[in-house]
Amino acid sequence: MITERQQTIMLAETDDDERSLVRSVLELKGFEVLEAVDGVEAVDVAVMKRPDLILIQLRLPGLSGFTAIRRIRKHAELRQVPIIAVSRNHPVSDRNLAIAAGSNEHMETPIEFGRLEAVIDELLPGDRPQLLSALVH
Repeated sequence: MITERQQTIMLAETDDDERSLVRSVLELKGFEVLEAVDGVEAVDVAVMKRPDLILIQLRLPGLSGFTAIRRIRKHAELRQVPIIAVSRNHPVSDRNLAIAAGSNEHMETPIEFGRLEAVIDELLPGDRPQLLSALVH
């Protein structure tokens, strides 16, 4: 029997509570979640683990999310990996800068999980449970 590989999402987020909440939601969707708490770690984890999708906060310590996205995109094996940038402040300017840095999409916090689910499903097609049904069961 051939089993499909579990898709992975790297979550780069500094806030422990936010990271835990988003991780739980992503795991309910059937993803394996890799974590990073700063920009340097985000680049390192992305390069070493090659996730299927990256969800990255733009205001990371050490190395901004903008710079981390640009560094991730320099790696040929990561150029096609979808990246969703997340910001807490200045969403209009952050969105433009994030797209210019190489992200595919931008979201604001607090994250609206229905939108996050729709964006992930668009960027990373696959047969996964819908979030509402995963939360009900």
